[in-house]
Amino acid sequence: MPLHNGNGYDESALIAKAVEGDHDAFTIIMKRYKDRVFNTALRFLGNYAIAEELTQDVFITVFRKLHTFKGEAKFSTWLYRITVNHAKNRIGYLARRAHYRRDELMEYTQGDEAISLIPKTERPDDRVGDREMMEHLMDRLMALKKKDREIIILKDFEELSYEEIASILDIQLGTVKSRLSRARRQLKDAMKDILDIDFE
Repeated sequence: MPLHNGNGYDESALIAKAVEGDHDAFTIIMKRYKDRVFNTALRFLGNYAIAEELTQDVFITVFRKLHTFKGEAKFSTWLYRITVNHAKNRIGYLARRAHYRRDELMEYTQGDEAISLIPKTERPDDRVGDREMMEHLMDRLMALKKKDREIIILKDFEELSYEEIASILDIQLGTVKSRLSRARRQLKDAMKDILDIDFE
């Protein structure tokens, strides 16, 4: 099975080769998704160093469990599920040891590309560039309950579909919508004294 289909590396072929033990194929997969995994981890944890460490742990898990991926859902959905589960476990671990704190770094830069904690489609460039505003949003986001924070991150930051979120969190589609509506109201209320934000 050819790895390259003319539009880039074919994902199903890469996965098949990686399962067979092809480290080059797995490296391509990791490079393709590492920014998404890191960005999700950072938004869940609010700490740059811990997010970096968790990203490594996620790909170790992916490497060990890739043979269990059956293609019944998109690979990205499967990967997000692993990432979210790792993030939840790490939050619990840190909270139990009173070691959890938010890092000051509010964005991750890879080369010339800055991956902002502000949802791309909702923020004009001038607001994205305002570090103080990003810190306020991150503070409010981290103050939400875990279930509310995760639904905001997956829908409004990662821009996943309702169906993908339901699969990742293993909840009903209606639960996704109702939980998202509640979480958006809470975040909007928390931010209204800072910025006119409307999550729609």
